[in-house]
Amino acid sequence: MNRTAAEPADDAFAAPDPGYGTRLAAIRAAAADDGVAVVVDLHGALVDLRFERRALTKPPGELAGLIRRLAAEAGADALRQGRELLGGLLPDEPEPAARPHRPPEPESWAPATWAT
Repeated sequence: MNRTAAEPADDAFAAPDPGYGTRLAAIRAAAADDGVAVVVDLHGALVDLRFERRALTKPPGELAGLIRRLAAEAGADALRQGRELLGGLLPDEPEPAARPHRPPEPESWAPATWAT
């Protein structure tokens, strides 16, 4: 049976016991470096962002890059926590992603020859 990546999580939220939905919603992960601290939820959404004074002296692009890096690190940890929580509901190895549908290549646009 082929299952999408979202189906095990959907099953977990629908299960009456042991409360997977509430437990997944409570997952948080943090990362900090160079005066910036982030906390993200299971989906990688920022739920807390804090700066020390020294972080605010960085150029905006550098600060944005640092925030993105920390959010990605924390997001990976949050996903790991979710996978551990779901345990046996998830497959051991993810199936390779299906190739996206691509329209057929157009035929040559060379002028047609008409038989007379």
